[in-house]
Amino acid sequence: MKNEKLKPLTMEELAKEWGIDYQVFKIKSELVKTVKSHCIENKISQRKLAAMIPGLSQDRVSKIFSGQVGHMTIDKLVSILTVLNYSVAIKTKAA
Repeated sequence: MKNEKLKPLTMEELAKEWGIDYQVFKIKSELVKTVKSHCIENKISQRKLAAMIPGLSQDRVSKIFSGQVGHMTIDKLVSILTVLNYSVAIKTKAA
């Protein structure tokens, strides 16, 4: 076997490999990035964030912080950002 280097996958390749829609994956990733950045900047712990959102467990927040976006809906991510005083706008354009 050759000494092959592993090539990192793009988000699009990763979404395809996981069998999920790339556009949904991209939107979720951006929303998660914003939640995580806000919490880090404002010193909001995972436990505190979970307490701020009805129905959100610390375990699910942990998954958000680790970048696991598959289990979280866009609606729930928008709800979290709303509690954090963000407004979310999604733009569309023809492909």
